Amino acid sequence: MENVRLSRTTYQLIKRAVEALERIGRELERYNDRHERTAEEATDETNPDES
Repeated sequence: MENVRLSRTTYQLIKRAVEALERIGRELERYNDRHERTAEEATDETNPDES
């Protein structure tokens, strides 16, 4: 019975870790998108004639 309890606990821990990594991945995508937009806007302001 202890093995079952340990397995369930291990599964829950892994599941939470995966969910946390997924959230981190989404936040990184949002950060990168914002960073790219900011870089594009800065480039557009620097070179307004190059469109």
